[in-house]
Amino acid sequence: MNVIPQPAEGAARLRTLTVLIACALPIQVMGRATITVMVVGAMLCFLSLPEKSRYWRRVAQQARGPLGLMLAVTFILWLPNVFLSIDPQRSLTTAIRPFIYVGVATLFWAVLVEHRWLHNLSLRTLLLASLVATMIATIAETGVPELYWFLHFRGWLSVPLGTSLKSYSALAVFMVPVFIWAGFRLRGSWAWLAALNVVGSLAFVWQTYNRAAIAGFVAMAVLAAIWTALSKNSRPVKALLLIGVIALLAGVLIWLNTTRSRPGFQGEWLFPLWLVDFQRQTIWKFALELVERNFWFGLGINTINFAPGADAIIPNTVGNLKMIPSHPHNWLLEVAAETGIFGVLSLVSVVAMSLLRYFRGFLQTGEGAYFVTACVATGYWFSGLFNFSFWSSWWQMSFVLVCAICLAHTSNSAPSTESKTHL
Repeated sequence: MNVIPQPAEGAARLRTLTVLIACALPIQVMGRATITVMVVGAMLCFLSLPEKSRYWRRVAQQARGPLGLMLAVTFILWLPNVFLSIDPQRSLTTAIRPFIYVGVATLFWAVLVEHRWLHNLSLRTLLLASLVATMIATIAETGVPELYWFLHFRGWLSVPLGTSLKSYSALAVFMVPVFIWAGFRLRGSWAWLAALNVVGSLAFVWQTYNRAAIAGFVAMAVLAAIWTALSKNSRPVKALLLIGVIALLAGVLIWLNTTRSRPGFQGEWLFPLWLVDFQRQTIWKFALELVERNFWFGLGINTINFAPGADAIIPNTVGNLKMIPSHPHNWLLEVAAETGIFGVLSLVSVVAMSLLRYFRGFLQTGEGAYFVTACVATGYWFSGLFNFSFWSSWWQMSFVLVCAICLAHTSNSAPSTESKTHL
């Protein structure tokens, strides 16, 4: 087996950096802001490392590639809406953030690539931290909300959680492919730990009734089944995968049809109300009107909830829900309304190019890291059609970090500066 020898200088800082990156997602059971603590800590570790220039060279190399250039084009096409925004400073800072996050994640990827002996540490830390976090979330959601409030430094409160853990369940579901992959890579007792994480994460998502997360899981499962079927020559395997996909889709649709309420609202709806609730469809309809009104360059990033009419109350909603409560619960409509047709098409191009890169990498090398990253990306983008604002920092940073961890394991990312030894 070819491995990279562990360097003596800076080894402890490299381990600390790796642990902080791997804990960045699970620790969010204590709150979304905790990811900032992990990332800042990892950056401080990076700044203390010797010979940082080699990591920067890798980042620069990626920036000059097709995907890096498309990201630059996207940023340029997002700039015009800043001048049309009612809050230019808010729009500009929000527009810059995703590119900073991608840059930071790429920097961490470069560190993991250069020191491949850190790979198992990153996966083991992720498995351990995720299991602890999921146990805490499950216990708090099941009947001990005091634990959740205590970890949020609010005291031992017996206050119902409501949707407080919705964000963690969204993260948990697109980590499932990573857990499965980590189990196959690490084997032994770590494989059992990975299996516990998979079962625990899916059970928690079901427990929180997070339909957007479930939609993301279904999308990942469908992609994985289709991809596996295309790469296998066995007809029985292909038939079983097809049957499995049909059964999964049918099961989810039947579950939604039997558990969702059917309010007697008149009018024409794009989707059945048991599939997509009337609140979301009303919000989407209004957001689409904003897209039509601001077609070319948008109304300004992160300002859709300030648009004229956005504060109108949706009739017959509990709590007087606004037309745009803060965002339209759909990243495609949100980006289209705020950046215009050029802005949204450039972002869609980035998504398509990244997915094609993963597909091509897997077909050429057969490495699971590409497969897993594609599944994670599918879960992220598909569930984002129903849940959080695209501009949410914790949501964006979580996604790019997990992609960085996975992609660092590919052979195409082989170290260029450290010699290999044979064990």
